[in-house]
Amino acid sequence: SACPVVMSSSMETLKEYAPAELLALYMDEARALNVPTCDRLCTLLTDASEREAPLSQLNLKRAAVGRSGAAPLAALLEHDSYLTYVNLEENGLGDDGAAQVADALLTHQSLFRLDLGYNGIGKGGVKAVAALVAASPSLLCLDLSGNSLSTRLAAFVPVVPASMSTLAPLGKALEKDTCRLQLLHLDHADVEHKGLASLVDGLLNNTTLVNLRVGENALELRAAQTLGRLLRANKTLTNLDLRDNALSDAGAAAIASALCENAGLRCLVLWSNGIGPDGIAALAEPLRANTTLQILDIGGNAVGARGLLPLKDSLHHNGTLHTLGLANAALGEEGGIAVAEVLEGSASLQRLDLRRNQLQVAGLMALNLSMKSNHSLIEVALDAAADPAADAQARQLHETFQEEIRAACARNAGAAAGKPAPPRHGPSAMDLLSQLGMPGLG
Repeated sequence: SACPVVMSSSMETLKEYAPAELLALYMDEARALNVPTCDRLCTLLTDASEREAPLSQLNLKRAAVGRSGAAPLAALLEHDSYLTYVNLEENGLGDDGAAQVADALLTHQSLFRLDLGYNGIGKGGVKAVAALVAASPSLLCLDLSGNSLSTRLAAFVPVVPASMSTLAPLGKALEKDTCRLQLLHLDHADVEHKGLASLVDGLLNNTTLVNLRVGENALELRAAQTLGRLLRANKTLTNLDLRDNALSDAGAAAIASALCENAGLRCLVLWSNGIGPDGIAALAEPLRANTTLQILDIGGNAVGARGLLPLKDSLHHNGTLHTLGLANAALGEEGGIAVAEVLEGSASLQRLDLRRNQLQVAGLMALNLSMKSNHSLIEVALDAAADPAADAQARQLHETFQEEIRAACARNAGAAAGKPAPPRHGPSAMDLLSQLGMPGLG
C-alpha cells in the first residue's frame, strides 16, 4: 500500500505510488488525451505489480512512444519515486515530447541515468533537458546521442555566436553549482564547432562531469583547439571520447599541446580520426612526462611503423599508461616488430589491442620474443586466425606464436597475483622454426 514520505529538501509530504497505481494513472491519462498506450510500459508495470515491487529501471528503447505518448508517460514519471534509470532511445519524442519528459523529472529524487538518444530532439528539447540538468538533485548520466543538435540559424546567418547555438542552454546548465551531471554522451548528434564551444564554456570550471563523448560528429581542427581549451582549464574531466571524427594530424597536435598542461585526463579515445605518423609523433611528446593518462586508443588511424618510433621512446619513459589501442592501425610486419620493441622497454603497459593489422609471422615472432623480457603485459588482442592465403606452415606458426604470447600474458598476470604460470602444451614456436630451417630473431 502507498505510504507518505517526507522529502528532506522541500519538507513536502509526497505520496509514493505503487506500480498498480502508476499503471492506473497512466491508463487514465492516455484515455483522457485519447492517445494509445505503450504495450511494453503496461507490461512492465503489470509485472511489477504482481511482484509487489516497484520498478527501478524503465527500458522503453524502440517502444514507439511517440510525441503523443509522451504526455501520459510524463504523468507517470512525475508521480514515480523509485526509478533510477529511464531509457527512451528511438521513440520519436521530438522537442515537445522530450520537454514533457524532462519537466516531469525536474524534482525526481532517485533518477540518475536518462537516455534520450535518437529522438529527433533539437533546440526546444535541449532547452528543457538543460533545465533538468541544472535542477535535478540526482541526475548523473545523460545520453543525447543521435539527435540533431546543430545550430539551424547558422544556415542563414554568416556568424552565429556560441551563445546562440543549440547547445548553449546545456552549456549554461553545466556551469551551475547545482549541476550534478557526471557523464554526457553526444555521439552522432550533429555537434558543430559553435555548439561544442558553448559546452566547453560551461565546462571550464565544472567540477562534476568526468566523462564526455562527442564521437561521430565530423569535428575538425577548430573543434580540437576548443577541446584543448577545455583540457587546459578543467581539472575534473577524466574520460574524453572523440572517436570517428576528422581531427587529422593538426587536430591531434592541438590535443597533444593541451595534454602537456593537463593533469586530470585518464582516458583518451582518438579512434579513426585521419591521424597519421606526424599526428602520432605530436601525441607521443606529452606522453613522456604525463603521469595521469592510463588509456589511449589511437586505432583506426594510419599509425604505421613510422608512427610507432616516437611512441616507443615516450612509452619507455611513461610509467602510467596501462592500455593502448592500436587496432586497424596499418602496422604490418614492420609495425609488429616496432611494437615488440615498445614491449621490451615498457614496465607499465598491461593491455594492448593489435587486431586487424596484418602482423604476419614475422611480426608475431617479434612480439613473442619480446614477451620473454616483458613482465607487465597481461592481455593482448590479436586476430583469431592467420591469413587464409598463407600456407599450412605459416598458419601453424601463427597459431603457435599466439599461444605462446597468451601464455606469457598469463604468466605475467599470475606473477602479479602471486600464482604459478600455466603449463605449456605442444611444441614451442622456436621448435617449429627450427623444423622449417628458419632462424629466430636474435
